[in-house]
Amino acid sequence: MVPAREREQNTLQGDFGEAWLEVVAAGCGLLHGRPATLDLQKADVQLFFRGIQNGTYNPTVLIQVKTTVDLRRQANDDYSYDVDVETYDVLRRNDHAVRRILVVIGVSKDGENVRLHADGTLLVGRGAWVSLEGLPASDNAKTQVVRLPGANTLDPPGLRLMLSTYGVRRSTPVPGVDAWWLS
Repeated sequence: MVPAREREQNTLQGDFGEAWLEVVAAGCGLLHGRPATLDLQKADVQLFFRGIQNGTYNPTVLIQVKTTVDLRRQANDDYSYDVDVETYDVLRRNDHAVRRILVVIGVSKDGENVRLHADGTLLVGRGAWVSLEGLPASDNAKTQVVRLPGANTLDPPGLRLMLSTYGVRRSTPVPGVDAWWLS
């Protein structure tokens, strides 16, 4: 059982990560909001690109945000993170009407998340995003290590790449039925 103080700290840390992503999105000119339900869908933030992108009007994605002091940077500038298997299983599905993205934001262990400077306020953190769509089921009971490409940045180019890749229409899978043999 997780002690109450640690649970409270995790909630505050998670709230900071969601707000951090929303601030970055707003700074990029993207619309953002909260999904209309509790986090039962494994979706904390919804992002929208206003206009047409790759033939889709107002592309959108649902994002599961994880905030951690344990975001591991790899030698190739990618990141790795241990996501819980329940979240992994929801995000790896490829049948969502609105596609899901995992965003992981690493914050400082000492709790310094905001710095005030003469020319503005700096949010302190780093992170990346990844789609887990189509990945195989995990053999693990609790967590699954996922790789987040360092090139999938949380800035204007990175968020636009996310929306232009995963927020646009895709074809619907067609069952493997031969209609000529049904009669």
